[in-house]
Amino acid sequence: MAAPGVTAGGTGTGTPAVAGQGAAGQNPFWEVTNLFSQKNKLGVVAPFLMTAAQVNGGAPINSGNYLRGLRLQVRTTTAPVGAFTAPPNNDLGYQLFSALGIQNTDGAEILFDVINGFAYSQRSKWGRTWLQDPTTAYDYVAPSSGVGPSYTLFLNPEVRQQMGALENTDTRSQYTWTMTIAGTGTTVGSFGSYATTQPTISVTPYTDMWAQPDATDLEGVQNQRIPPGVNLQTKTRHQIFTLNAAGSDNNFLSTLTGNAVRFMILIIRDSTGARVDGLTEPITWTQDSRNLGNLAPDQVFRWAQDQLADTGNVSARATGVYPFMRFYNPGTAYGQGWLYTANSTALNWESVTAAGVTGVGTAELVQEEIYAVGPVDPSLIDL
Repeated sequence: MAAPGVTAGGTGTGTPAVAGQGAAGQNPFWEVTNLFSQKNKLGVVAPFLMTAAQVNGGAPINSGNYLRGLRLQVRTTTAPVGAFTAPPNNDLGYQLFSALGIQNTDGAEILFDVINGFAYSQRSKWGRTWLQDPTTAYDYVAPSSGVGPSYTLFLNPEVRQQMGALENTDTRSQYTWTMTIAGTGTTVGSFGSYATTQPTISVTPYTDMWAQPDATDLEGVQNQRIPPGVNLQTKTRHQIFTLNAAGSDNNFLSTLTGNAVRFMILIIRDSTGARVDGLTEPITWTQDSRNLGNLAPDQVFRWAQDQLADTGNVSARATGVYPFMRFYNPGTAYGQGWLYTANSTALNWESVTAAGVTGVGTAELVQEEIYAVGPVDPSLIDL
């Protein structure tokens, strides 16, 4: 059965019979698959000396198996020289990417490519709480004087238990990824600049997949070869609002409605592009005529932190980031159900801009949505 607001009928290929299982007598997919990874054949950015010019990249994604996502491995191969001057939108080094995205086989956006690297780092942190926060990972290095950036960003449509994984087996019809590497400089939208010599960096994409099992196991028992999770797909979109001057009221009315929503993140910036904790109590959150809360900023932060309670590898909340999380974490038995919306839904946040915020800024809404393309496995609902 489908959850309210999720259409069970469709053209998906998975046909689960029991929650998390295959047909009677079959081995369930998750039990007989294995993780598989390889360097993406196209799209590798060989080490290059950063300049003021942007670098556009991306390519088709290797075909084969069920795609979890693409890992973009950033490495400094030759260290910069001199003091580092960060841009106003200093985003922990993730400002290296001014845009990233993954596109469907027909070119439609799955992870919208107008979203920047910092927003995708926050998507990983708050939307995949059981995975490694990229800012606390072993390979994370923030740019600083004489030191270049290093980290891995995981652009993953999959949520968990193969939900959202992409059937990626047709070489004639491939998914693609795109990126824009920001140029050096100290203005908004630039990476930053070193006093003497800029770094040489590389970007290497790796696919992360679930392998398709054999037809049967060694005892001849049939294996479920298509994960039921492919019938629930995800997309990540964003919207930019105006943040009015200090002391002024704001109404952020979302146009990103029509699906079930897993999380929403507001990223607040002042007129210089710097992230600021610019919202004040109360943050009134409403859905049509329903009041979802008159929240102090601290309450938003507490709810989000509670969602991370079973993880020991999470960095402190970044300034200006307000997570509104609507999914259930089986690890802690904590969380809320997905927020179901229709195209006509009015989803709104209202708050007065904090004193001391410089000029007229922006509020960026980053949102992940779930939609059904076939019969829905009820064990995956609200994850």
